[in-house]
Amino acid sequence: PHGEDYDYPETAYGVISWWDYGHWITRIAHRIPIANPFQQGASTAGHYFTAQNLTSANEMMDELGAKYVIIDYPMVTGKFYAMAAFPKKSSNEFYGFYYAPVEGGMLQPVQLFYPSYYNSTVVRLYNFDGKEVSESPIVISWQRTLVQEGIWINQITGSWSFPGYEEAEAYIASQESGNYRIVSNDPFVSPVPLEKMEHYSLAYNSSQLAGDNPYIKIFEYTE
Repeated sequence: PHGEDYDYPETAYGVISWWDYGHWITRIAHRIPIANPFQQGASTAGHYFTAQNLTSANEMMDELGAKYVIIDYPMVTGKFYAMAAFPKKSSNEFYGFYYAPVEGGMLQPVQLFYPSYYNSTVVRLYNFDGKEVSESPIVISWQRTLVQEGIWINQITGSWSFPGYEEAEAYIASQESGNYRIVSNDPFVSPVPLEKMEHYSLAYNSSQLAGDNPYIKIFEYTE
């Protein structure tokens, strides 16, 4: 009746994806989107996809009554900044742009990803299918450099590879001065170890590809 909440059956469940796709989930799948293009639930979805540990992510899924997670390639690339912005985080917490010296004395821009990027729910699921991952850390040293009046850049001054995350952390801790950071230059190669994401299983890969990766992946969540 008008003005009263709908009494959903026990079999009803939600589907979490980015808000862009909420109406498609309603129209095509006939399921309940956690977030929609009215941006209802957008902050909730942003919190979930950028969550830094499995416990908090699973608690949100349980509270929301969500059973499936839909992720596409743009969510871990071009749309990641938006998923960080809605829960009032900054993309600078997850990745940054630096300039590396190349032959001839020129500086080449490069995007580097931080451990928090790889620890996020959306990346652990899409990039690594929720599996356990071994690390390949790189440590960079960098400095702020004035390239012309009013324009500063982060310039890489050194780079070292390490066999494990603990060794990389120990190296940074041993430095008495300067700016150092653990990074990876490949979104699909983690600089930090990642544990297996329990309660998630890959349910679908699209035949359409984004490079070597399925454009869309769907994961089923079980309590």
